[in-house]
Amino acid sequence: MAKELYSNILTRLPAALVIAVISFGMLYLESFILVCIFMAGIGFLLCYEWLQLSSRKVNLTQIIFLITPAVLFVFFGKGFACYFLLLSLSFWFVYGCLLSSGNASHVSGIKFNNNYLGIFLIQALIFGVVSILIFPDFGNYSSYFILFLLLLITALIDVAAYLVGSIIGKTPLFPELSPNKTLEGFFGALIVTFLFIGLLHWLAFISFKIFALLALVMPFAFAGDYFESQLKRNQQVKDSGSLIPGHGGIWDRLDSHIAVIPVFAALCLLLI
Repeated sequence: MAKELYSNILTRLPAALVIAVISFGMLYLESFILVCIFMAGIGFLLCYEWLQLSSRKVNLTQIIFLITPAVLFVFFGKGFACYFLLLSLSFWFVYGCLLSSGNASHVSGIKFNNNYLGIFLIQALIFGVVSILIFPDFGNYSSYFILFLLLLITALIDVAAYLVGSIIGKTPLFPELSPNKTLEGFFGALIVTFLFIGLLHWLAFISFKIFALLALVMPFAFAGDYFESQLKRNQQVKDSGSLIPGHGGIWDRLDSHIAVIPVFAALCLLLI
């Protein structure tokens, strides 16, 4: 077990470090244009992977569905972003409830063949990042620093769940969706991440309000993870792609972020 865990970590580590350096280095520069270009590239790759796994051809209605929210976001800004991200928050809240009740696997629309679903999720991710950077007033804290923390704790949840689950995990949480993810990994990741953001608050790196918002979105990281597991199980594939060595595809790497970022952005627009 220890040897296999060590091997998996070595396989994943190089790509993870490259992703971390690019993402956090870009946020350190605090260039909004650079972030927008980066997110446009991420959006393109997410669309590409989705369409590679979908058996549905792109049609005019889907193109209109893709373009219309972007146009409305440009013209109406914060007002439209608030409504759109609230819709995303509602989606993830309902999915989390279905997941907790054991009914998520029975929802037929959660498939790679549902191109409208993919468009919606990608748009929510991009709108979420942009909204976090330009709309909320975080006071003395830079919005880039807040986004950095959000990316960091989401990655920490993923790593902690993997390590704790690999070492002591015995009880599958939702075996019908992902038999390798365990209850021990779930609670272990929550505890580790909560202690981490608690330490940040204790050291006065973040305010209590930001601490509370980060704590609220932590469970949605698991919702995003299981959501993508359900997509892959319905399509009977192991990974969404092979672009990132040791990790699979872009959806595999960003599954938790795709849920956490728009949910956090929606809560910020509501509460800050």
